[in-house]
Amino acid sequence: MSLSMTFQSKISRTRKRLSEGRGVAAVAALALFGLCIVLTFGLRAIALSNVYGVIPVEMPVVAAPPLDPAHHEYREEPKAELTRHTTAVILTTEAFFFSDLESFSSNFAELKDKFILRHVDGEPQLIQLIDTLGKWVTERAAHDNVPMDKILVFIPAGDIPMPIVIQVLAGLRKSPLFERVVLGTGII
Repeated sequence: MSLSMTFQSKISRTRKRLSEGRGVAAVAALALFGLCIVLTFGLRAIALSNVYGVIPVEMPVVAAPPLDPAHHEYREEPKAELTRHTTAVILTTEAFFFSDLESFSSNFAELKDKFILRHVDGEPQLIQLIDTLGKWVTERAAHDNVPMDKILVFIPAGDIPMPIVIQVLAGLRKSPLFERVVLGTGII
């Protein structure tokens, strides 16, 4: 009988030890830590922006929508198109050049349809560019019957530092003349 008493007393002591609650604090702390991790990642996912970068800018894409493999008769349509009258601004280390896309593509050799705004002491004259562009776009719309296009193609030369490109992009986006600024390359 002493053996059964010994087992009963051991069982009784084990029950007391397990019911003392030493592990409850550790389990609660671990659960709270896990909850904080989940909430942190959840809040981070909610707070992330869908625009990555300093200045939101668009890059031109050729409109070639993929065929619908499921035959839902859905077809993608472009939001806007660049035309030959779309305003283009080229930034070099010496000056801004601006005109329409046609003068920088098919009429590249002609000098009379391009305008130049030189930098002062190596500093781009962004405010003067925006004022001059405003006058040119409105005069062109009034006299040449060219529709005012709210899209601008900005083409920086390859040797322009990125902070200057970002600053010019931000200034062009803030101007009331253009709703969209498209970043281009390949001319210079």
